[in-house]
Amino acid sequence: MTGESTHLVGEQGLKYHGVRFRTTGYRQLIEVHLLFPQSTPLKDAHRLATEVEVRLPTELTMPAEVITHLESEEDHQEVHSKKH
Repeated sequence: MTGESTHLVGEQGLKYHGVRFRTTGYRQLIEVHLLFPQSTPLKDAHRLATEVEVRLPTELTMPAEVITHLESEEDHQEVHSKKH
């Protein structure tokens, strides 16, 4: 992700991995896996992910759609045995 977008994720106290970019004509599709401690309530994780989905496109130079995937920080390595 760009410096501004990593700042946005860091500002929320989030970690991420598995970022994918695709350009479809006039816009970008961005997929990012957000890592949350298992102790994070689902409603809080969802709220933070939604904020990333809404704010990130406003910081980019072309229209974008952001899709987040929420994961447990503690076991994501075990669940994903291969790299994204």
